[in-house]
Amino acid sequence: MINKERLLRDNRLCKAIIGLSVEELKNLAAEFSACYLIYRKKNRKDHERQMGAGQKGFIPTPLDKLLFILLYLKCYPTYDLQGLLFGLDRTRVCRWVALLNNLKY
Repeated sequence: MINKERLLRDNRLCKAIIGLSVEELKNLAAEFSACYLIYRKKNRKDHERQMGAGQKGFIPTPLDKLLFILLYLKCYPTYDLQGLLFGLDRTRVCRWVALLNNLKY
């Protein structure tokens, strides 16, 4: 997994990796979190479990999801490289890219 704490401390590094300053990223992360939650609730099928129950995701937090898709969109790495950076298999990277890239809010 990439070191997001280091990324959030270094404005220059943040701009180089994802194209946004730390302040811009934090503002976008708050909006993204709200929109992602709305998207999840809207597209949720009938489940027996409540939201948040079950196995935790491979990209755990909304901030991690935002970093994942911003890095992908700025640098356009291969699925193998993106998987290495985030600790995922390339097929799971493909699914996450499709979901997050097509997220409408």
